[in-house]
Amino acid sequence: MEILRFENITKRYGQNTVLDHVSLSVNEGEVFSLLGPSGCGKTTLLRICGGFEPPDEGRVILDGVDITDMPANRRAIRTVFQNYALFPHMNVWDNVAFGLKATGISQKKIEEDVPKYLDLVQLTDYAARKPGQLSGGQRQRVAIARALITKPKVLLLDEPLAALDLKLRQRMLIELDTLHDDVGITFIFVTHDQQEAMSISDHIAVLRNGEIEQIGTPPELYEAPRTSFVAAFIGDTNFFEGKVSAINGDYCSLNIEDFPPLRLFNDKKVPVGRKVHISIRPEKFMISHVKPEKTDANTNLLQGKVEEVIYLGSHTRYWVRVQAWRISVIKQHCGYALDERSINWGDDVWLKFEADNAYMLDHYEENDENLLALPDL
Repeated sequence: MEILRFENITKRYGQNTVLDHVSLSVNEGEVFSLLGPSGCGKTTLLRICGGFEPPDEGRVILDGVDITDMPANRRAIRTVFQNYALFPHMNVWDNVAFGLKATGISQKKIEEDVPKYLDLVQLTDYAARKPGQLSGGQRQRVAIARALITKPKVLLLDEPLAALDLKLRQRMLIELDTLHDDVGITFIFVTHDQQEAMSISDHIAVLRNGEIEQIGTPPELYEAPRTSFVAAFIGDTNFFEGKVSAINGDYCSLNIEDFPPLRLFNDKKVPVGRKVHISIRPEKFMISHVKPEKTDANTNLLQGKVEEVIYLGSHTRYWVRVQAWRISVIKQHCGYALDERSINWGDDVWLKFEADNAYMLDHYEENDENLLALPDL
């Protein structure tokens, strides 16, 4: 069931359009992430939702009620800011109780509720401490408890993990996910980190230059990106361009300049002669010294030479030259790696991938800076 809806939200600062007619809906009880690079408009959309910025155009609908012009303190929405915005002179108990005191709740009710929420975020033993005596992760949990204790319909999280180190970010993601399951309210999570969004979200909206590129579940965005921007921003991929030369049922043959012809699943029903762009994720390739057997007519085999090897423990990344093209390949180490014959720089290798594992893009941009960025290792 829908709990929140943005309708044609537009926001300008002078001549700069930060949000350009953005529309999306969020379901009750889900974690919905706004993902995109710096300056894409995600934090502005969050601030409009929280009542800290008015839109120039459009409406915000919360649980069927238009709240576009409603003051922030009257909305059933709370925000956890990137810097947590705790009161440094108050201890943990008073910080968590502050929201209830501001609404005029009785002292008896406050004394009943604060221990429950301190227990929820595992800070019962820290109630008397000041924020300066807490770790970054603990301060974040205080901010979340303070927001949740007023029982909002939606909790907004504005890059809540940005100030934490990598190990703590990973642990806090698990804690946030568990906390969400416990309280069951809607979370809207703003981040520029793809892995954060992919690991915690039910749905993700990828924003770029104030517009939505694509909305979907994490598997939909990763496996079926509509544009080259989404394919490159969500993980790492290989892009190819070619023309459809033949069609056989649901599959087609693709001719690529200075590259062997490929067999692909023709999900877009592209006719013969049409130019297409495709995305193939590095882990979809199987790499080996020995030429693999073709499973069927839709198995692609490529021969190339290894130009770079990076060992990363759980997997190894290879860059393989196939004629004029350089392909990124990831091999997961499912067994004990030292028992295997290693693939080294300069080795001649075979690559194998199935036609179903390439995805045709609706839109491709040659000069997209994200396509030129180094991939995550």
